[in-house]
Amino acid sequence: MKALLPYALAIPLLAPLMPVKAAPAAVDAGKANAHALLPIKSKADLARYLRDTPAGTSPLDKLPPWSRRRFLAQVDFDSRGARNISFGEPMAELTHPQIVQIFALFGNEQEKLAQSMDIGLTPAKQSRIQHERAEDAKARHCAPESCPESQIEQRFDELVLQEPPTSIPVAKRIALDSQRYDRLFADYEAPERLRTTSDLDLRLLVRATEYAMPMVGAPSAIRITQLQMDLAEMQRRGMAEDQDYARLYRLLLSDRRLTEAAALLHQHPGLGESAMPTVDDRTGDSPHPATTALVIDKHGGMTRESFDISHALRIVALSGDGCHFCDEAANAVETDAQLRPLFAQHAMWLASQGDGFEYAKTWNHLFPDQPMHIAWQNSEWSILGSDAWGLLPAFYVYQNGVLTKKFLGWSGVKKFKQSLHEAGAL
Repeated sequence: MKALLPYALAIPLLAPLMPVKAAPAAVDAGKANAHALLPIKSKADLARYLRDTPAGTSPLDKLPPWSRRRFLAQVDFDSRGARNISFGEPMAELTHPQIVQIFALFGNEQEKLAQSMDIGLTPAKQSRIQHERAEDAKARHCAPESCPESQIEQRFDELVLQEPPTSIPVAKRIALDSQRYDRLFADYEAPERLRTTSDLDLRLLVRATEYAMPMVGAPSAIRITQLQMDLAEMQRRGMAEDQDYARLYRLLLSDRRLTEAAALLHQHPGLGESAMPTVDDRTGDSPHPATTALVIDKHGGMTRESFDISHALRIVALSGDGCHFCDEAANAVETDAQLRPLFAQHAMWLASQGDGFEYAKTWNHLFPDQPMHIAWQNSEWSILGSDAWGLLPAFYVYQNGVLTKKFLGWSGVKKFKQSLHEAGAL
C-alpha cells in the first residue's frame, strides 16, 4: 500500500511537522513574518508560507501531521486564489474558531465562508480525540507527532486523494468512488473486524464510509448498512455522540426510510435536526405516478405529488444545495419581465432526493414564486438522463413531452434567454 508521500509531493510541504519552541521575541517576529505572507493565493505563495513560517506559529499546526498533509494536498488555486478547499480534515480535528483561522490564511472570502458554517468539534470532543491519539501512539511506541500512518489511514489517503477526473460524467465518478471504497475498505466492514480497529482508525472508517456516499442521487443501501455498523461499534465503545449520527439521519431521509429516520432522531435528540413532518401522499389516483416530487408549503408541511411533463411546454430546472449559480438564475428569473411569467406558468425547480428539506424551505423563503420541489426518487425522473444534477443549474425544455433542448450552467441572463429562444420557449 502506498503511503501518503507521493500525493503530498503534489505541493511542496516544506514546513516542519513537529512544533519547535522558540523564544517569545522569535515567535513574535515569526508571526509578523507569516502575516506578511498572507493571503495565500497560489501554490507559490503556499510554498513560501510553509517554508518561512516558524513551526508552531501557524493555524495549520493545530492539525495532526498526516491530517495536515491531506488538507494541504487538496488545496487548489485558480487565477483568483484558493478555491474548493476541503473542509474534511479541519472538521474532523478542529473547533470552529480554529477552522476559521485556517481558512483566513487564504483570504477574506474563504474566512467568511468558514465563519458562516456551523461546523467544528466541541472542545470536549477535540480533547477526547487528542486523548485517543495519545493512547494510540503509546500502544504503538511512538510520539503522536511522528507515528507512521496505520494501514487504514494509508487507505483513507488513497480514497480521498485519488479522485476521478472532474471531466467525466457525475454518474461515472460516483461509480468509481464506490469501486475504490470497496477495494480499500470492504474487508473491514464486518462487526468482528471492526472490533479489532483502534479508536482513531474506527473514526477514519466512518469518514471513509461517509465519503463513499454520493452527494447527489440515491444513497446506497449497502453504504447505509456499513455506516450503521461503524456507528454501532463507536456506540459500543462509548465514543459516539448524537451529532455523529447526523449523516446517517439525512441518508435515511433521502432514501425515504422515514420511519427509521424518526426512530433515530428519537434515540439521538442532540442531532439538532428538525422532526420529519408527515408526508401527505397525493399520488394514488394520479394518471402519471411515475414522476413524483415533494412539495413543501410555507408552514413546513409536505405533500408527495405527481408531475406531468407532457404539456405543450414544460421547463424542468435542476438545482442543488450549495449551488450559488442556481440562486443567481432564480434571482434573474424573478427580476425579469419576460422570464418571470414564463417560469410561473411552465417551469418547475427540482432538487435531487439527496438534498435536504431545509434547503427547499430556505429556497422557498428566498424565491416564494419559484418553489423548489424535491424528487421523491431520482430514478423516477429517468427522463432527465443518468447524469442529472451534475453541472448545475440545468434546464430541460420539453415540448409535448419531447426534450427539445438541454442547457447546463449559468452564463448570465442574456445567454439564458438566447437558449430559451432556441428551444422555442421564449
